[in-house]
Amino acid sequence: MRIRFYLPIMFVIAFMSCDERKHREVQLPISDSSLFVNTPIKHWVENPEIDEASGIAASYQNPHKFWVHNDSGGDNVLFLIGANGKGLQKLILEGIDNRDWEDIAVARNGTSSYIYIADTGDNFKWHSTKFIYRFQEPVMGEKSQMTVNHIETIEFEYPDGRKDAECILIDPLSKDIFIISNREAEKHIYRLKYPQSTQKVNTAELVGILNTSKERPTDDKASRQDLFVTSGSISNTGEEIIVKNYKNIFYWKKTQNETIAQALQRPALILPYEVESQGEAVSFSQDLSEYYTITEKGHRSNSVYLSCYKRKNKPHSNSF
Repeated sequence: MRIRFYLPIMFVIAFMSCDERKHREVQLPISDSSLFVNTPIKHWVENPEIDEASGIAASYQNPHKFWVHNDSGGDNVLFLIGANGKGLQKLILEGIDNRDWEDIAVARNGTSSYIYIADTGDNFKWHSTKFIYRFQEPVMGEKSQMTVNHIETIEFEYPDGRKDAECILIDPLSKDIFIISNREAEKHIYRLKYPQSTQKVNTAELVGILNTSKERPTDDKASRQDLFVTSGSISNTGEEIIVKNYKNIFYWKKTQNETIAQALQRPALILPYEVESQGEAVSFSQDLSEYYTITEKGHRSNSVYLSCYKRKNKPHSNSF
């Protein structure tokens, strides 16, 4: 989500003379550090083209690497970087535009895997339909650049009006797509049931309300923005879910026979997270031994960092 403010000088002076407003504390009372470490390992991101990272997802076909994309108005490009932040590889996506890319996911299908890009941002609710782009994940090897031109478009609309959304989740078992809305007091959960049509407009199904990141009637504008849901990730086993807003990372572990939607409507654990400058993206690693976040190039820094939160106990993973 790209936000810029242009304020006349007189308004700035008037604002500075007012009493400072404080955000309400949006973190839940207890941050659960039993699963992951509190302090992340931080890596400087080498590629200077990554300057407004809005999505990150672990690659299947390129082990120990991550796909990253920039926010709205950026090029139709994905970047591939290592878990140490190094790498300058680029994937060009022909035939599609970056209207407002907000999240990315990778899901395995047999020995293949598919990349999903969520062109679902809509700050001002201008667009009646949204897009999710899907294509087979390539093996980059040592190539510095590749081009993909066979890309499926899943066009969809919401059943209850235009929405802004920045988080998609792919169920690795059913291949259903879940979208979580952004600019609402209660964040809605929608599903695009597999197989999604690439020939006609799909209508997303409202399947629940997220049991966290809820606004209060007394929240000011800054506090509401803190609660925007900006990214999410489902483990490759389908058992664990993380969802991020600007202040917190929320965690659910599914119980037996529970659906994704049912899990998201339960109370969440709060995972360790050091708040970042406009930090919007989160992803599990493919071996599930950690989760990663990435910053944007903020006004206080010209650097972008990849943060790694290690798991304390080795998980079960079917990634490799």
